[in-house]
Amino acid sequence: MKGVLAVLVVGLLGGGVAAAVVRKTAPEPTIVHEATTLPPVTQTVIVPAAGQTLVTGTVQSFSADNAVADPIPVPFTINAVERGAVRHAEVEGAIISGARKTIYWYAGQPLPVSGSGALDLGPAHVDVDPRGVTWSLMGTSGFKPGHYHLGSSVAVGSAGLATPEDNGVDFTADTHTVLTATDGVVVQFPSPTLKVDGPGTLKMTGAFTVRTASGTKPASSLTMASGPFDVRLAPGPGGVTVTATLQGPVTSK
Repeated sequence: MKGVLAVLVVGLLGGGVAAAVVRKTAPEPTIVHEATTLPPVTQTVIVPAAGQTLVTGTVQSFSADNAVADPIPVPFTINAVERGAVRHAEVEGAIISGARKTIYWYAGQPLPVSGSGALDLGPAHVDVDPRGVTWSLMGTSGFKPGHYHLGSSVAVGSAGLATPEDNGVDFTADTHTVLTATDGVVVQFPSPTLKVDGPGTLKMTGAFTVRTASGTKPASSLTMASGPFDVRLAPGPGGVTVTATLQGPVTSK
């Protein structure tokens, strides 16, 4: 707001007295703008160690041997890439009515597994693409202690004698109960979500950013002959996203 300053000036002019009132307008108030300093932007850049490769991007296909993941909890379904006796699996050391039995599955139809427990595959082969995850059950896997139900036709026996069980069977597993399967027996999941560790071998295709101690470059394919790895796959807006740390000889192009 403006103020008004009145000044009375008195002078002696020719014996007379003259008085004048001078009105002076006060100056406008001054607005001071103080410059604000924004905090510096901090960006963390991870530099790979010697021999280490960091991979991010989108996966079209991923495969690994000797991959280790958490045990697969029930329910899940055991299947075969081909039907028939060439593909089969056995549950050995199953406890049925207090006795150890062997359960035979001949891959005539999918084998649903339910109940309370999990299957520990140990190091195994795994394939991933946008349609999901496929684990190979070839070899021996361990059932975690629990109670299980096999929901399709099997045979149960001991000492080479087996009785068909067309409606499936219930059994109890302990630390001696295992699943033994031939090549081509698999467990599949529709979501391409995966967390696996090595050491092992792997290969993947897609669109990647590959970072090493010597620099960063794009790549569309990547293989590692052997070595430790930590891989995380998950569905994303552009497909299946990957974050991986590889410690071994990596070839990319």
